[in-house]
Amino acid sequence: MTAIVALVFLLLQATTPAGQLQVGTAVRPETTTVGQHFIATIRVRVPNGTQVIFPTRPDSGAHVDSAGAMTRTESTAGGFTESTVNYVLAAWDTGGQSLGLDSIVVIGPAGQRTAALKNFAVHVRSVLPADTSLRKPKPYRPAVTLKAFNWIPWAVAAAAIALLGLLIWFWRRWRRRVARGLSPLQIAERDFARIDSQRLIESGESERYAVEMVRVVRVYLAATVPAAGQSATTHELADSLQRSPVVPTQRLLDVLDATDLIKFARERSTAERAREIGVQARRIVTDVNTALEAASEAAAKAKAA
Repeated sequence: MTAIVALVFLLLQATTPAGQLQVGTAVRPETTTVGQHFIATIRVRVPNGTQVIFPTRPDSGAHVDSAGAMTRTESTAGGFTESTVNYVLAAWDTGGQSLGLDSIVVIGPAGQRTAALKNFAVHVRSVLPADTSLRKPKPYRPAVTLKAFNWIPWAVAAAAIALLGLLIWFWRRWRRRVARGLSPLQIAERDFARIDSQRLIESGESERYAVEMVRVVRVYLAATVPAAGQSATTHELADSLQRSPVVPTQRLLDVLDATDLIKFARERSTAERAREIGVQARRIVTDVNTALEAASEAAAKAKAA
């Protein structure tokens, strides 16, 4: 094969009535390197009505393997059928390598025969320099020295974190157990007293004082008024409590709006304004509790009557 795309046809005598079987092979490129893809082509010309069976892939014993899908095309002219098959292959060793595509099978009116593909190979050149003594390998890297890992401080820190988490869990459980025997009003009064004991206004934390006092109101309302969900926004509370007979809705919305500006708009609050919000929070809880007790007494009297 002197040209890349040339096919050398081998004329083989056939037992078919037409008289001849023509087979040609080609490799493109003729010289390749290890791992580089190349195309192997088999072209067969047989009389019409003759079946040609091509190998599906290289033989497993070859140093060549498939690297893509096999394609087959056919054309008919002058009473003959010409079939062309292209294989995408790659070689894994240097030197002259047989492609492992040894023969094709032809089935005609006279029976079945096998046509051998002689000298169907590719030359695989090495990419190493001719004189390997000229290669200069990189020097060895110095040995890596691994320092002993001191895990004791990390273990102590992990144990401390676990102990702290356990103490917080016990404290919350204890608070829930203590609060279990208290009424919502008693819980609110206890929380109001706890916030006052922190002296937040005197320490310059007026905003935190106002927010904490209103939070107690939200917890109390969530426990006593079904429509006042603790997760509801200010506008949602306004809609749900608009016609509530026990909640002073307008006063509640005033303190909620004021603390929303502190929480979300980072508005500053004076000590006097924070104290006023705290006073209103206590009054709302007291007024709601009074209204609930009155409604309960009225219901009890109506039931007794």
